[in-house]
Amino acid sequence: MDNFKEEKILLTGGAGFIGSQVAQAYLLAGHKVIIIDDFSRGKRGNLPEGVIVYQVDICNLDKLCEIFIREQPTIVNHHAALVSVRESCQHPELYWQVNLQGTVNVIEAASTVGVKKLIYASSGGAIYGNAKAMPIRESASAEPISPYGKNKLAAEKVLLSRDGNMKTVVLRYANVYGPGQDALNNNGVITIFSNNMLRGNQSFIYGDGRQTRDFIHVRDVVNANLVVLKPRVRGIFNIGTGIGQPLIDVYLWIARLLKVAKMPIFLPGNPYEVKHNVLSVQRAREKLEWQPCVPFDRGLWETLQAIETDIHASV
Repeated sequence: MDNFKEEKILLTGGAGFIGSQVAQAYLLAGHKVIIIDDFSRGKRGNLPEGVIVYQVDICNLDKLCEIFIREQPTIVNHHAALVSVRESCQHPELYWQVNLQGTVNVIEAASTVGVKKLIYASSGGAIYGNAKAMPIRESASAEPISPYGKNKLAAEKVLLSRDGNMKTVVLRYANVYGPGQDALNNNGVITIFSNNMLRGNQSFIYGDGRQTRDFIHVRDVVNANLVVLKPRVRGIFNIGTGIGQPLIDVYLWIARLLKVAKMPIFLPGNPYEVKHNVLSVQRAREKLEWQPCVPFDRGLWETLQAIETDIHASV
């Protein structure tokens, strides 16, 4: 990176699918990395070598402050969260506690030691709700329809209200997929479809399957987390591809690659899931000089290969 300066980066949720790969990239870039994770969803096996690890719940403010004071990070990358739209409707209070109060706690702990930048992993897939125009720009009205989207937006507002000496970066992710995603946590429709097909299980689609999603490869997401380390970067950025993929088309694409003939079962649509979601990434291109680089067909093939390897290793 230009004008490289080694940073001490504290990363919450660093044992998760995205967080662990961001941590690895930060290490390879020459930074020191401290990870906080309660391991309720993240896996110890995801942790890269060379990181300092604390098993702590972000809802425990006292413990967070102790770690921040001990480690004195210069940058915080906040990925710890619960991320299932469907689960958020079943357990809305839990989602508010972790995703909003947990974020407030991270902000408070960061403020106690003078952190200069906080990078927040938000949701471009849920925050905008049923947007009127595609692709969705950052300036579009945010009208989330699920508890998950609402608590992520509320956390954004708290974070942005504190933007000052501590610069704030909000990355609104599209639907992230790629090697390392865990279908057992009911996240990532590509991973869920692929696991079901490879294991001979039935897949389900809620609605008619024509709903569109913007699928972004985790490697592109990791690169976005690298470029926003630049000192002057702050603000809100969509991280997606600008391309919408109908769910039924994605299912059939995976089925062709895996030579599976079984069709999904269609169930009634969920009122808390948006019909269409495609993110404009023009601002990220212009301000960050970032753009998605992994074509969907290549990313899908990589993901299937990784899932097959994991399944064979577990047998």
